[in-house]
Amino acid sequence: MRRAAQAAQAAGLLLVVLAAGSASAAAFQIEARTEAQAYQIRAWRGTTPEDVVLLPRRRIVQYLGLNAFELITGQDLGFESSLRVFADLGLPRGEAEKVDGLRTEDAHLLYAFARYGAGGFEGRLGRQLYVDSMDVMAFDGLRLRYMTRFGVGAEAYGGLWVRGAGFLSSSVYQPEGTRESDARRLEQGVVGADENLDALAPIYGAKLLLEELKGFSGSLGYRKAMVGGKTDLERAGLELRYGRGLGLTALAGLDFDLLQMTPAQIRAQVRMDKELYAVSAEALRFTPVFSTDSIWYYFAFAPRDEVRVRGDLYPVGPFRYYVQALASLYHTDLNSSLGISNQVDGEGAPSSVNVGAGAGVAFRRDRLRSALDVTYRTGFGGSQLWGDLTGGLSFDQGRFELDARLSMALVDDALNPQLKGNFFGAQVWASRSLSRAARVSLVLEQNINPFTRSDTKAFFLFDLKAHL
Repeated sequence: MRRAAQAAQAAGLLLVVLAAGSASAAAFQIEARTEAQAYQIRAWRGTTPEDVVLLPRRRIVQYLGLNAFELITGQDLGFESSLRVFADLGLPRGEAEKVDGLRTEDAHLLYAFARYGAGGFEGRLGRQLYVDSMDVMAFDGLRLRYMTRFGVGAEAYGGLWVRGAGFLSSSVYQPEGTRESDARRLEQGVVGADENLDALAPIYGAKLLLEELKGFSGSLGYRKAMVGGKTDLERAGLELRYGRGLGLTALAGLDFDLLQMTPAQIRAQVRMDKELYAVSAEALRFTPVFSTDSIWYYFAFAPRDEVRVRGDLYPVGPFRYYVQALASLYHTDLNSSLGISNQVDGEGAPSSVNVGAGAGVAFRRDRLRSALDVTYRTGFGGSQLWGDLTGGLSFDQGRFELDARLSMALVDDALNPQLKGNFFGAQVWASRSLSRAARVSLVLEQNINPFTRSDTKAFFLFDLKAHL
């Protein structure tokens, strides 16, 4: 818990320092969220599929965000930050070791950077999140961006890659992360464990930018990361968009892996929007792309091509409708010495094509909102039926909101005999505004499935946003 306490003290000191100069600043914004979480997580190490072990989690999580604007009067100079601190009161350290990346207490600095803007120039210095068509990543460094008044510009960034600290998942599964399992192997002296896995990773990149030039927007980017003096990741990305409100819109994107010299993600979409309807057609390619220090980079390379056609209808009244057809082609070139290759690629193996269709309806009137989505797919991998029903109601002029969700998945996977069965879930979310700056929420969730049998989750949230 020492790291969490030190992080909290640092955040408090930073608040005092910035507040001391508040006489010359336009505004401060403080955002805080306190979460009480009660749920279970399945242990994977030291267990078997027949002997399921569920680890209890009883966490107190605190998010603290501090933003400052116009620190120098008349100048676009500011600061943005977000800190997460948590402690698990129900999971001993010995049990936490059964899941890589699981800790009983920790502190994560999600981002903290200073920002300055003038004219078409913007600069950021510190820990920052970077999101584009290639990745979601964090790095400690400098980012510079300049846009001309003609809508043409460029940006460049560089620093140290923040690995093993992803905010969407543990470092075991995030693409850029140093795997906790490798850190464990290094501690145990396992032969073959790579000592460079916890080394610093310089990363840099650049982009050419185009914004709203006669309806066109886009970017052309390059990114490279190094670990131990060797290339760990090298990619290029292209994005193009066209649209001017109602009418024809189009977008295209390419994420290219420069190490394997092959496309990773590809997306192309054409859409026509009218007042009463919309139609669209989309083609995609999905390929897992990881850094080279990830074992998945070599064993999870199986592209999937997919096409989708969708129509939306917006009649007069509270209802909205859509229908969708989709088809996927799975590329599974497996090692012929593996037993599963006969099931996937051998003679008499099922087709590598998966087809399906979906439909949905949404309703909104006054305080009531609801939606129903149903999708069925069959072919490669077996059959799947997915259903999702949501609904919500607002009371007391929107100060109290109640939302509910029911979901189901009926899965029969032809390639994985364990992935068969019926999965059901239910969730209720109640939220109450105490004032314009404070809100409390309670979330209850129940899941029933063949793996964890019955899984219950409860979350209590308190949100506070203050402007100084």
